[in-house]
Formats: sequence, C-alpha cells, structure tokens
Amino acid sequence: MSREVEVGPMFKSTAEASAKEECVAATVGHMSEGKPLVLLQVNCRSICNKVLEFWNLIDTYNPDVLIGTESWLREEINNAEIFRDDYITFRRDRCWRGGGVFICIKNYIDCRVPWTDEVFDIIAVEVKCRNPKFAREVVGVYRAPNQDMLVIERLAARTGFT
Repeated sequence: MSREVEVGPMFKSTAEASAKEECVAATVGHMSEGKPLVLLQVNCRSICNKVLEFWNLIDTYNPDVLIGTESWLREEINNAEIFRDDYITFRRDRCWRGGGVFICIKNYIDCRVPWTDEVFDIIAVEVKCRNPKFAREVVGVYRAPNQDMLVIERLAARTGFT
C-alpha cells in the first residue's frame, strides 16, 4: 500500500513532471510484532537548511523507516546535527554538491548495512526480526536527472531485481 502526501515547501517532487511537492508514505507488515511497519520516503533537496521542517514531518507520520534522497550531506556533518537519537541513521553521502541518501530506522528495530555502492548514491539496510525468513532489505537510491541508467542496472544486479 502506498500513498502520496502533499507537504510543505521543503520537499521537491520525485516526479519531474509534477509541480506538487510531495513525499511518499507506505505501510507494510511489521516483521517482528505483527504491527504495520511505516515507511516514509522523502526527497529532501538539502536537509541541512530544513531540519525543523524535516522533523515536523517525521513527528506527523512517525515512520519506523525513513528513506531520504538528495540529502546534500557531507562527511563533516555529524549525525547529531541533523538526526535524533530515537533513530539509527545510515548514510551514503556524496563528495560533491547535491545527491546523497540516508536511511533512518527506529532504534528498537534490529538492522545492519549489508552493502553500499562505491560509485552511486545507493545504500541498503537489512531489517531483521525474530523469524529470519521475514528479514527485509530496505534500499535508498538517488539517480541524478543527468545520470544514465547505470545506477539502476547496478542496483538490479546487486539486489537480483530485474
């Protein structure tokens, strides 16, 4: 189940043709307790300048998993400057302007990073549960508008999706 939600001016639409600013929220089965797992994907367009608006959005939807694209974060920006401690944060920063992805997972959920891509803005986080057959991999990907489809091909090869 997925739905698009209109939010304030902080976020840029992921659909180039759309003039609306939006984020995407989805609910899937929670693997460990039988509760829905709330996922929120946000195109940040530089989170550093909009931390308050970002956390107001998080407080509104209270996601278990948050995937952020176009974070514009750099190595010298500490997690504590942007993210709260009720989430475990995994980042794949870009060394130049723009891009970057992060995945934040509530700190009560068992998780780890099985891989990140060395070239593209891709990070994967394995979300574990009591029953190993229900473990899932959450992947955050950002492909710049001027970037070719190699990023998608690399993701497909890495995850086995075609």
